[in-house]
Amino acid sequence: MTGSCPFRTISVIGVGLMGASFAGALKTLPSPPVIRGSTPDQEEGEKAFERRLIDFYAPDNREIASGAELVVIAAPPSKIPEIWEEIRPVISPGTLLTDLASVKMNLHAIYIERYASVFPRYISSHPMAGRELTGVDASRPDLFRDRLTFLVPFSSSPREEDVDRLESLWRLAGSPRQTLVEPREHDRILSLISHLPHLLAFSLLETLVRTTDRKTLPHWNWPSQKGGALKDMLRTAWSSPDLWGDILLQNRNELLASIDDFTSSMELFKKILLDDSREEMIACLKTLQAKAREEEHRQPPRPEGRSLKGGSTSSG
Repeated sequence: MTGSCPFRTISVIGVGLMGASFAGALKTLPSPPVIRGSTPDQEEGEKAFERRLIDFYAPDNREIASGAELVVIAAPPSKIPEIWEEIRPVISPGTLLTDLASVKMNLHAIYIERYASVFPRYISSHPMAGRELTGVDASRPDLFRDRLTFLVPFSSSPREEDVDRLESLWRLAGSPRQTLVEPREHDRILSLISHLPHLLAFSLLETLVRTTDRKTLPHWNWPSQKGGALKDMLRTAWSSPDLWGDILLQNRNELLASIDDFTSSMELFKKILLDDSREEMIACLKTLQAKAREEEHRQPPRPEGRSLKGGSTSSG
């Protein structure tokens, strides 16, 4: 991570896992920006300050946001409109705002209805990084290393300068690639690549716990019997219920569509099992893996230009 930070003063509202990791990544720069942080948890805020992840801590979001060149909101999606309302009196027209929420459509609708004129420079962010742990203790300055970041303009006519500065900032934080998308496409993509996998992990955990409750298997003890496959699949099932309950409901419509897609796939495998066809099962798995490998090795297209009004493209 080398280069000059495009912002001199950054305010991070919510110095938990994501906010503290973001601040920590920028503090590794040769000439880091001044970072001010807030969180209602005083112990967490003081911990972030003592570890020099931030230069100043205050529990009051308005105090932290005032005068910043960039305001980064690292809070659960349902809390962000409350934060917008809180900080609106101190945000100047020249301030750029972003958030790290993993669901965008509901936020974008509220923004258009109430805050478009209040925050005229708003480009939402979503770095594809995280952990099943929470808080400053779980933060890592390399959390965003080699991870993609989605940029989702909320402003109807985002400035190219703002997009460029935010892309540069994310590259400095460790994220080498950025993809510019609309809110609806973002939420549909995330429902498939993140939210559905989390829901499947929770569902699998529920199946295991329910099997224990039934007491029909005398030697059943899944925690001591689990192998690598189950361990890997259950890792995300230990993610924060408060955060993920919020995310899953916020992206309810797109997630329901993804559940339908997944159910169709399960019906296909169920049919092959009912048919007891070894040849069909093997052929299905081989075909599936071949298509997936082809997609994995296919390089994403590099656009000749980018659209800041409803287009989706990659850059970085």
